Amino acid sequence: MALLGYLTEELGKLFDDALLVEPAGGVNDAWAKVLAGYGVAPIGAAERERLRAQLNLARGALPGEVAACAHAIARRFADAVGEPRLVAAAEEVWRTTEATYLKHATWRPKSMFAFAVQSAKTAKSKGWQRPPGGFVIRCSQCGGPRLAEELACQFCGKDKLGT
Repeated sequence: MALLGYLTEELGKLFDDALLVEPAGGVNDAWAKVLAGYGVAPIGAAERERLRAQLNLARGALPGEVAACAHAIARRFADAVGEPRLVAAAEEVWRTTEATYLKHATWRPKSMFAFAVQSAKTAKSKGWQRPPGGFVIRCSQCGGPRLAEELACQFCGKDKLGT
């Protein structure tokens, strides 16, 4: 059970590290260290540029490198458990996870104007809204809210509503 937790944690860390790679599809120092740690050779520069343009990445490492690292993690896990069939299962998991990774790696905001409009709408809706058909009677002396016309003002003590 501890090995399964270790596997999940290591794969999560791999995906986090992969999405932090800048420039998109490149190899920064942190990602080079991850690749070296798993014994994965980086993809060549010409192939890297072709894949970056083809996938239209906004951030993150190339999916092929991430898949190779995930495969290395699965192989370590399978060796620790003593079950080589787990490597094939891990490859199947990557095939289902790759679409999610690409969705995160290719996401771009629609536009700054649309983001600003949505933020303004969200900020407006957070404020207090007067209930429909409701009204507030105000004290003619201090302006405080009154619960009813015949009650004295709770703020200044004035007896009647006045005009």
